[in-house]
Amino acid sequence: MNLRKYPSHTLALLLFCGSTCNKEYQYISQEDEGYCTQNHFKLSSIESFEKTISMLESPDEISDFRKKLADRTKKWCTTDTEKNPDELWNNFFKEEIEEKIIKKLQQNHDTTLLKSYYDRFGKLLKAPTKENEKALLTSMKKLQANTTLMEAFKICIAEEYDKPKNIKVTEAILAYQECLYFICNKPDMLHNKLKRLQSYLLKWKKDGHKTGQQLWQSIQEEKQINKILDSAKFYRYEKNKEAIATSLRLLDQLANDLYSLSYEDLLSTLPHGITKLNGILYEIEFKKTDDIKLLTSYLKRIGNFYTSINIYL
Repeated sequence: MNLRKYPSHTLALLLFCGSTCNKEYQYISQEDEGYCTQNHFKLSSIESFEKTISMLESPDEISDFRKKLADRTKKWCTTDTEKNPDELWNNFFKEEIEEKIIKKLQQNHDTTLLKSYYDRFGKLLKAPTKENEKALLTSMKKLQANTTLMEAFKICIAEEYDKPKNIKVTEAILAYQECLYFICNKPDMLHNKLKRLQSYLLKWKKDGHKTGQQLWQSIQEEKQINKILDSAKFYRYEKNKEAIATSLRLLDQLANDLYSLSYEDLLSTLPHGITKLNGILYEIEFKKTDDIKLLTSYLKRIGNFYTSINIYL
């Protein structure tokens, strides 16, 4: 453009408009990127885990729990394969409560009352009698009377489990949580569903199929597909490519070790990348290569897992 032929005031107007339009374009571009790369599965806390680690603090809660235990424990132990509730509790207590809470509190507090409460709780799980209910209630009242210890206990739990990435998906947590929710007659089948997902991933590999990572890599390397991919809205952003790579890696990790992920990995990071990948595959759906068909089939079962635990892809 020849700037000499424009008067100075016109030139200034052109430059102003150009600068304004450029800023507006940048804003729209940033807004579009934010929308396309947003993680809709971000977790601030994990309600199910908070319920698992929380105490029974009122007489009504303790009484109600004891009655459910007496009724539901028989239904839980239907074969010789299930571990008793108190055994599952002991494993959970040793790995989570004792190691991460009590030992930390012992540095500055006398934890006798806290350990007494948990001891009584374990006995109630083993034998849900009225005597054990009464003993647990008495222990709870003594613990609550020590407000300093109770406050320190709550702060310690908040610090230890304040973020989903701090909580590992361990066998002790999932097995106890599964039993606890069964006793309370609430739907929580994360442990079983996670086992089924791992079985599916292992069978997929055993059947001779490429893994999700391998399929996605092959698709990106196809010249004809590569051109179409570049026009896909979700594919243009590096953040999405990184999220997809991470999710597919986590699936392979899950296949090798059921208890290798954190809650954030499982319930936020993994579904986020899979959602972006599904979006890309939907955009290039008209170009159905064998690898695309296979990857779409692979991801469908992954999506079924998240739908069944109320996380929608």
